[in-house]
Amino acid sequence: MITVKKLTLSVHTIVDFVFSEGDITTLTQDRNNLRDGLVIHQTMQKRKGVQNEVFVRLNTQVRDYELEIAGRIDMLEQLGNNYHLIEIKSTSYIDNLENEPSKNHLAQNLFYGYMFYHYKNIDKTMNLQISVLYVDRNTFAEKLFSKNYTYEELENFFYEVVNKYLDFIDVIEDFQNNKLESLKGLKFPYESLRNGQVELMDAVYEAINDKTTLFVCAPTGIGKSLGTLFPALKSILTKQNKVFYLTAKSMIKEVARDNLNLMRKSSGLRIKSLLMTAKEKICINDCVKCNPKDCPYAKDFYKKVNDAVVDIYTHEDDFNYDSIVYYAYKYEICPFEFQLMLSLYSDCIICDYNYVFDIRVYLRRFFDFDTSNLILLIDEAHNMYDRVCGMYTIAINFKLFNTIIEHVNDKDVVNGANSLIVTLKQYQTDLQLRKQDAVKYVDLDMSIIDNSESLLDKLEKYFDKLHDFGEEIPEELLNCYFELNNFLKIAEHYSPDFFVWVTRTSDELNYQITCVNPRELIKARTSKVLSTIFFSATLHPLDYYISLYGGDKSSRKLFLPSPFNQTNLELNINPHISTKYNNRENTKYKIAYQIHDVIKSGGKYLVYFPSYQYLEMVYQVFKKINETDITLIKQTPDMTETEKNHFLNHYDDSNTNLVGFAVLGGLFAEGIDLKGEKLNGVIIVGVGLPTFDAFREELRTYFDQVYHKGYQYAYIYPGFNKVLQAVGRVIRDENDKGIALLIDERYIHSEYQKLFPPHWSHYKIIDW
Repeated sequence: MITVKKLTLSVHTIVDFVFSEGDITTLTQDRNNLRDGLVIHQTMQKRKGVQNEVFVRLNTQVRDYELEIAGRIDMLEQLGNNYHLIEIKSTSYIDNLENEPSKNHLAQNLFYGYMFYHYKNIDKTMNLQISVLYVDRNTFAEKLFSKNYTYEELENFFYEVVNKYLDFIDVIEDFQNNKLESLKGLKFPYESLRNGQVELMDAVYEAINDKTTLFVCAPTGIGKSLGTLFPALKSILTKQNKVFYLTAKSMIKEVARDNLNLMRKSSGLRIKSLLMTAKEKICINDCVKCNPKDCPYAKDFYKKVNDAVVDIYTHEDDFNYDSIVYYAYKYEICPFEFQLMLSLYSDCIICDYNYVFDIRVYLRRFFDFDTSNLILLIDEAHNMYDRVCGMYTIAINFKLFNTIIEHVNDKDVVNGANSLIVTLKQYQTDLQLRKQDAVKYVDLDMSIIDNSESLLDKLEKYFDKLHDFGEEIPEELLNCYFELNNFLKIAEHYSPDFFVWVTRTSDELNYQITCVNPRELIKARTSKVLSTIFFSATLHPLDYYISLYGGDKSSRKLFLPSPFNQTNLELNINPHISTKYNNRENTKYKIAYQIHDVIKSGGKYLVYFPSYQYLEMVYQVFKKINETDITLIKQTPDMTETEKNHFLNHYDDSNTNLVGFAVLGGLFAEGIDLKGEKLNGVIIVGVGLPTFDAFREELRTYFDQVYHKGYQYAYIYPGFNKVLQAVGRVIRDENDKGIALLIDERYIHSEYQKLFPPHWSHYKIIDW
């Protein structure tokens, strides 16, 4: 018995797939074209004797699909018993049009014609006049392509195109059926599970099944990536379910991808997965300029991309950097836009947080619509606070407006930019009079918002003028336009969880909209999906993160113990040395000798400091007192990827004795995996507190008002998370053994003792 599958489609969906065409253009071009097209449609549709936006719908069965197809005819003229269907299109190149309309544009109207016969019950022996009317955006000059069609001609065209579309839908449907069948038989890829992994998977499965949110603190070694992916995939019950695996680190993305491939290999999992790569990293052009003039891969992108989608979907299940770039070269298309298109056909999408939470780049093709079938797995979730706050923090300054003035030749734009400079100078003067370098404001300055909106409008009109004269928009000016646009977007989200932070230097003034608590921003997304799982080895204390990430009483939490023998980590505390800022000059020698005492027996170590200044201070002392045969390396600010890799490459399996000086919370404090003899221990200098400055004190005040825990939320908790991450570098699997030394008097205070995870209960205080 054949199962009939129901599909509800728009005419655009079908026609745009079969007859897709066009270049990748800039956002401003798209916006201008959309606005001009709307004006032209409204103008043309004011003509007498025409009906506008005439709705048509057709229910029909093709193969084993029950289709409901709908659309709207732009203009309909009736002259006696004759009907004339007109599709309106705006263009900037009316004189360059060929002797026939675009296939895409004509196909839309031919579809409408066939559907019109049925929806309006028109006599099928009558012909229909089908036209495409092109209107110049600048001059409103017109060019009409028109032809009469019989019912049979329209019927043959309609089903020919529908069948081409369904050829690809068949491929998708067949794969989706195989996917669901493979998920039924999906088995865990290992014979035995790690300690805590069963509890993790059960909790994830139950949270998804109950459509709720789960917060998990699961120490290193439990297998969090597989322990969340496996139950998430087992929870997929429909073809519409998708899993988003979110993380900020490339290495973690590869771990997630490896686990999917492991399940493909071990139990025949059939699933389309996509590992998304940033535009700058996946670009195959000489420069990252996404327009047809500067990039050949942007030219005719939409005409070529569907063939590429069909090809890769038919032959690959793992959409990753290599496969995407291979097909991008094959079809001469932009790989970044190609992967965005592939996301529509992927069941599991591995990507950065910003593709879900950042209002500037989030995947609108998913998150502007029904998201109740989406599952979010958020790895390394302790990073979410800083990341989301950063997404919703933005500043305007003198430099922005001076750049605009420098690159325009328009009095209105210059006046608009100057008016904002005048306002910023008033803030600068006020700070000078106060003898302050920074000040907080609770409310937005609406004159800045209003004038920014006005300037944005003036810039768009200026861009229209450049377009009319065939001139290019300078890239620097376009960047300013986007920055100002983003400033206004973020201003729309302003709430009591934001404040305005105004700072000055000798020649600059920054007016910054600052997000200090992302709870509502995160909740706005997670409350509308099927389920969200936040997890990390250091999501501790859990209640702290639940409050910042929009959790509530219905949110579930799971704290798992370390799966490793705690005696594998020799955990020591030296409370006899103060690392407070005022004591650093006096204790730098003590710290240097303590480091020397730990590493004297040889091995490879990382020593973490709260700042580069403190690191350099102790590093210079240690070089003087060190008499052992040991290699010294240190982290420096703004290290390149090559320098970072060179630093890490020292941590190999050789017998070299090594001490690396690094910064807490930096490149080498988390996200690195140095197993066995690659790393023998870490030394943590200080408790990781953020710098005491005016901004951090304002954070403290905010958190005092909201949670009555200002010092904890602004200083202790984020600082201790860095310590947890650094100590977590030592024991990476059940065979690892090593040492961790915490240097600071505060580690024996109750405020810190109660933050120690259970697997730190065996610590020893050293006499030194």
